[in-house]
Amino acid sequence: MNSIILAGGYATRLWPITKDRAKPLLPLGGKPILSYILDELEALKEMEKIYITTNERFESSFKDYLKDRDEERYKLIIEKQGSEEEKYGAIGGILNALEISGGSDHLVIGGDNYYSFEIKDFLDFASKNGGIVNACFEVESLEEAKNYGIADFDEEKKIFDFQEKPEEPRSKMASTAFYYFPENILEIFEEYIDYWEGKIPREKYLDEPGRFLAWTSDRYDCYAYPFKGVWADVGTRQGYLRAENEVREKNILRGSISESEIGENVTILEGSKIRDSKIENSLIFCDCNIESSIIKNSIVGECTDLKNIDLREGLIERYDE
Repeated sequence: MNSIILAGGYATRLWPITKDRAKPLLPLGGKPILSYILDELEALKEMEKIYITTNERFESSFKDYLKDRDEERYKLIIEKQGSEEEKYGAIGGILNALEISGGSDHLVIGGDNYYSFEIKDFLDFASKNGGIVNACFEVESLEEAKNYGIADFDEEKKIFDFQEKPEEPRSKMASTAFYYFPENILEIFEEYIDYWEGKIPREKYLDEPGRFLAWTSDRYDCYAYPFKGVWADVGTRQGYLRAENEVREKNILRGSISESEIGENVTILEGSKIRDSKIENSLIFCDCNIESSIIKNSIVGECTDLKNIDLREGLIERYDE
């Protein structure tokens, strides 16, 4: 079995902190988001190779990150693109990686998501069903469900209906970027592209996982793996802060703090110095200097200096007064 980690996006909604840093390598609960996934994958005896697909901008970042791991188990796949507009898309990235990884059962995982279930349990479920499996999480309301691909399934967990961002959701089970594809049906990706080519713009069918799942569930056996606990899609400032709050059990205070008031839901990472400031519900990256400032509901990127700043609901990096 092989794994494909999707990490090819530019995460423009989190700029500037992701302008030169891949979203899967952002810290979450004190360690890179991607590390939660890779730590589990490395522990699986059946996992032969782990492919990480990303773009040219972040190639060196991932190479540096993988130096601390068993590099022989990993292969970095670089998508040749110059901008967000030229990206392969989720489906295009999977197909590109499959051409390199060859025949095998595959896990396909969004590298910028946090999942609280055990991957081994997911694989046990997949082996019993023999078809395509998608991890699904029950969101809180039908209103929230409008923002996701929504799966409806029977008592055997077989998907019989899939809606992409529906106006009237028939379920609250949201599709997450975590899939299992058995080797004997990997040709579905080529079939899918052949079906849509010429009918709709290429970017639509290459970058819409919901469209792919809706098409696939009508033609193949697809199953939902419902899980409880935490699922975090780190895509916006609000989503990032929510994920940070869900992952950590208490404040993470690794920097130097003096004469300051630290409220709830705060992470301050190594090397940061906080003096005479108030911080609440915020994430402070490494090596920041914050003095005489108020930081609330905000994210402060690496090596940022702030003095006499009132930052509320902000996203900032390397700002000098």
